[in-house]
Parts: sequence; C-alpha cells; structure tokens
Amino acid sequence: MKDIALFTDVSVNPGLRLGIGAYLVMPASLLEASGEIDSAELTDQIKVQRFENSSSTKLELQTVLWAIGEQRKALKGKIRIYSDSQCVSGLLKRRARLVAENFVSSRTTLPLKNAPLYRSFYECHDELDFEVVKVKGHGRVSARDKVHRIFSLVDKSARKALRLWMDELAEATDASAGSVQDENWCVYLLRCRNNSLYTGMTNNIVRRLKEHEQGRGSKFVRSWRPFELVKTIPCRNAGEARRLEYE
Repeated sequence: MKDIALFTDVSVNPGLRLGIGAYLVMPASLLEASGEIDSAELTDQIKVQRFENSSSTKLELQTVLWAIGEQRKALKGKIRIYSDSQCVSGLLKRRARLVAENFVSSRTTLPLKNAPLYRSFYECHDELDFEVVKVKGHGRVSARDKVHRIFSLVDKSARKALRLWMDELAEATDASAGSVQDENWCVYLLRCRNNSLYTGMTNNIVRRLKEHEQGRGSKFVRSWRPFELVKTIPCRNAGEARRLEYE
C-alpha cells in the first residue's frame, strides 16, 4: 500500500461567510523524490469546493473532512495531512479533554460551535489513523522545502477560486441592478417658467425632479424654475430612452 500525502488549505471571505476549500492528494514518495516538482501538473490535480455560512476555523475542518470523504477508498496506506491550521493540527491533542467535557464549553456551558465537525474528525481518525503535520509560516521561496512549495500551490488555488467566486457574485449583483434600472427608465417632459419645454431621461424620476428643484443638472431648467412635470414616457431600457429623447 502506498503512503499518501494530503494537502489542504482554505480561503475565506469573512464578511460574506463564504469560502473555498482546496486539497491535493499525492503519493508521499513524491515528497522524497529528487528533482523539482512539476507545479503545473500538480495544480491541475488540486480540487476546490465552495462552502457557504462558514468561518476560517470551520472551513479548515470542513475541507479536511470533504477531502477524506472524497478520497476514502484511495486512502489505504499511511496518511499524512498537511495543514497550516492551528485548529486542525492541534485537534488530536485536544481529544481527551473535549471528550471528557462532552464537547461543551467550560466557559459558557454550551455545546461547542464546531462540535459536530470535531466528532467527525475523530471518527475519521479512528478509521484511518492519519497523522497531521503543521505547515509553518510563509518563508521566502528559496528557503522553502518541497512541502512548502506544494502547499503554496494549494493555497494559491484556493485564493484564485475565491476571487473567481467573488467576481461572479459582483457580476450577478451588477446585472440584477442593471435589470432593475432598465425597467425604470423613462423620458420626461417639463414645462418651465417661461413656458418652454425641456425633455430629459432618467431611471429615477423622483430623484431627478428633486435635483432640478435644487438647481442641479440642466442649466436651462435651473434658469427657468419653477417648473411642472407634464409627461413621462416609460422605456424598456436606457437605449430606448436615449433614442426617444432626441426624436
């Protein structure tokens, strides 16, 4: 049976409580092999997963459990899990105390927030007897060993996947806002104090009229206040409103 090295890392947006878990599983023998690692090949093998309603500590545990769950059938030899998480690396040492206290906080006397994940972690350890190796810090590239270089690939993949997710959410928000704005576009007609007519376009008629009343916007309307709104013509989008305004 081949020994296995499992690298896990996460990237979290704490404000949105969204995060990415990433892992790479590989034969442990590759860590001992001479020569440089093939970064591109290893990066292609990294798996990422999106998690919602999570935190940094919670996600570190979720990612380890997710990776083990996906690779359970392949994990036959000795397993080393490489993580920079203080929680993950210290959880085995805390087991006796946590079990003795029934996973209840001694300070609040309430169940620990991540108690279900702790229990699952220990169940996996009972089954697979894995070892957890703490990856320390982020030194200069030239000073890192092969473990650190491989771990940095997993870290970069998690960060990249989170950036892509955040970009998707931003685009969806912009599209939603644009859709709402398109629905509200109109051309409006004002009769000014000198009895002349002014035509404009807006996606918020209430705000635009208030701006005119305050003397902002069109110099013509500002010069011939007060005015009255004569008519509004609803439009499907800004393009239609612009064409109608200049007809």
